[in-house]
Amino acid sequence: MSRELYAVLADVSTYGTVSIYTPYASISANTYLLPPPTTIVGALSYAYSRSLNSFRELTEDGYSPAIELIERKKVLYTAAGMVKPITVSRSIEKLYQHIYLKKPHWRKPEMAYTIGVRPVATVDRLQILLIISDKDLLRYCYGIARLGRKESLVAIDDVVSVPLREALAKIEYCETGFYFPLSIAVDYSPRDLWMEVDIPILNRDNYAKRTAILERYVLPKPFSDAKATVHLNKDGAALKIRKRDGEIVEVPVPRHALEL
Repeated sequence: MSRELYAVLADVSTYGTVSIYTPYASISANTYLLPPPTTIVGALSYAYSRSLNSFRELTEDGYSPAIELIERKKVLYTAAGMVKPITVSRSIEKLYQHIYLKKPHWRKPEMAYTIGVRPVATVDRLQILLIISDKDLLRYCYGIARLGRKESLVAIDDVVSVPLREALAKIEYCETGFYFPLSIAVDYSPRDLWMEVDIPILNRDNYAKRTAILERYVLPKPFSDAKATVHLNKDGAALKIRKRDGEIVEVPVPRHALEL
């Protein structure tokens, strides 16, 4: 590593359902079970921007201000992990739909709203991991107030930070509740309780209103609390972070995100 990086582990409490939909995709889009990397950085960026008295929703180029944390490599990697099983249900909502319709329909007030049945995820607690190069960002982790839509309220209960070099573990297998890129694993188990899903990654274009840049990740299935045993390949590494209560959390990460 050419510079000092830090591994940050945050414990998160939720206060209701968590809904993270693909923007402008469909009024019936599925929700991600855990906040994808783009959502985590967006939530951190919101707290960071407000502290600087910046209330921009978009830059002049039409991007979210969150791209600053990515392009300046202040945040190199993020992931989320389950602490308790995730429950999935559905909610009936009155939805504004003009943004999904062709322009001629925008002039018709009676077509402004529709009724949709949309999935929501419910979980009491989860964890998020960040690999950062700017230690000042630690203070803003406590400012994360939602993950996903405005209704997806959360609170950060605790934040633990360690130098990345101290968190790196020389192990080939790790046991984790965090999602991870399929590309860093030789194999994982139990296969019947984890699943492969395409989720948006930390790419500039994922912070603009355009087609998402996705990567295949492995996530826990709903209603299961089984951790995954991951056999890492040459592109993967494992972090071990000790929480204040003594619990050790293991997280598989891609080596390129560690600047190795």
